[in-house]
Amino acid sequence: MTREERWRAAISPPAEVSKADTGLRFTDILFGFVIKELFVRLQNWGHLAGVVRWQLVTGTALVLGSWIGFRRSLNRTAYEVKFFNLPFWRFLLDQVMVILYFYIAVLTSADPKATVSSASLLHATVVVLLVIFVLYLVWDFGGLIMAWAKDDGGYKYREIDEKERKPTATPSPQDWPAFWITFAFLAAFVILYAVIDHVRLGGRGTQIAFVIATALLVLYRFAKEVKTSWRTLSKDAASTTPRPPEGVCKPGASAASS
Repeated sequence: MTREERWRAAISPPAEVSKADTGLRFTDILFGFVIKELFVRLQNWGHLAGVVRWQLVTGTALVLGSWIGFRRSLNRTAYEVKFFNLPFWRFLLDQVMVILYFYIAVLTSADPKATVSSASLLHATVVVLLVIFVLYLVWDFGGLIMAWAKDDGGYKYREIDEKERKPTATPSPQDWPAFWITFAFLAAFVILYAVIDHVRLGGRGTQIAFVIATALLVLYRFAKEVKTSWRTLSKDAASTTPRPPEGVCKPGASAASS
């Protein structure tokens, strides 16, 4: 092995299918800490101010929706996380997102009698949501980069055979719909931020803003789920479509074109 090949292997390690899925399990544990903080506050529901209730509802929609989306995502890599490879950077993004979820969960005090500024709470929550959606967009774009990545043997990150847990000859699909869905909802949160930053909202208006933020989070996860379901159905349909025997032309096709 030449010095150049050694440096290349260190900077961009070869792709290897994960066996234990350690990254998924580690992130699940962090999600558990965030959910615990939310539930500690939600248990005092009857003693909470209206704006605090809605902030916690928004945080719960964010965290539970993200956890379900994380588990369901077809773009979550099945490749081993190694230092400085593409799965490593996406794994790092996952951890930063969970830290931001934790930050949103603890924006309100665990003491139900604590005073809170409605405007400050709304502003802080929406700013963090904006940052989170920027990271979502970067995460989705990272999936596209993985689909484009090549090495000397062709595409580096190919589709995985779920039964054999081995790479197939098929390149990973470029999931542009996921990217554009995230981009659209990021734009929606930019608009929401612009409104709350320029319009003085009262207590009622602040609660309405939290309702809108919650609705956007739920709609985002619904759009992603629909996209995932359609892609799964298309993939299953393609895998079950019978192929014609060799030498038999498809209807409308000539032997020369087959």
